[in-house]
Amino acid sequence: MEIRAHDDADHWIPAPAARQAPVGDRHGEPRIRPANALPPRVVMLGTGDPLNHERAQASLAFQLREGADGETLLIDTSSGTILLGQLRAAGIALMSIRHVCISHRHFDHAGGLAPLLVALSAIPEAAVTVHAPPATRAALHDLLAASIPGVERWLGPRLQWSTVTPGRAFAVGDATVTPFAVEHGLECVGFRVERGSRSIVYSADTRPCASLSAHAEGADLLIHEAYGVQATADEAHHLGHATAADAARMAHAAGVRHLLLTHLRSSRLARPQALGAEAAAIFSGRLALATDLTTIAVEPVRPIP
Repeated sequence: MEIRAHDDADHWIPAPAARQAPVGDRHGEPRIRPANALPPRVVMLGTGDPLNHERAQASLAFQLREGADGETLLIDTSSGTILLGQLRAAGIALMSIRHVCISHRHFDHAGGLAPLLVALSAIPEAAVTVHAPPATRAALHDLLAASIPGVERWLGPRLQWSTVTPGRAFAVGDATVTPFAVEHGLECVGFRVERGSRSIVYSADTRPCASLSAHAEGADLLIHEAYGVQATADEAHHLGHATAADAARMAHAAGVRHLLLTHLRSSRLARPQALGAEAAAIFSGRLALATDLTTIAVEPVRPIP
């Protein structure tokens, strides 16, 4: 079967010589559809690297509870006001955002926090807790003071801060979030989100590391960055990133069921078809390349009648 390009987000990429069930079939496998097609479990708001003009920058949303009193967890906030447009396009209400986890202080992951807080300050019912490791939290306070002085005061007690410690889990609604250290050349954490029997792991930005392997163990879905193909490994690792092959090896070793590649460079620098082919040659589970506003629903496995 042929490998599908990254802009065909309705299908998982089949591994060579591996039988793949149709998307959304009776096996109850995760389904991947445009953001308006079903109530979202996870919405990929931004899937590009810092200089990718074809995509928004890194952000994903977990909708933990829907409806009038909805609750959304954001992990990373893209690069600026583009985050607000992506939330609107995904149909995610601003006031539903109750928790924001920031993996590290690079602008393509933390740059959208200031506009998000400004937008929330105008909604009287809005309240949010920002979770970040210590050096990142300090940098975020400095960024807010420099770029929009007073925004923390505008929100007052509706804005709370939580310093995360790698390995120490915390509750977000009925989900458990465990941060873990990764290797990106500065303080950076990935996150494992568990809800009931389902688990999703976000690598953040990292070169291959033992901590990610340990925390990805047995996950239903691993959302992993892919800087390029294996030929770029030296450059990728030097910059604190991983290749598509690295991501596939990690998923295979950790016994992950599904792998979603993200944080992609522009197609001129890293062809999506090549990334998919490289990963599919190593990882025999379900694999896809994320696109902006891709939605993933991880559903319970149902027995075949």
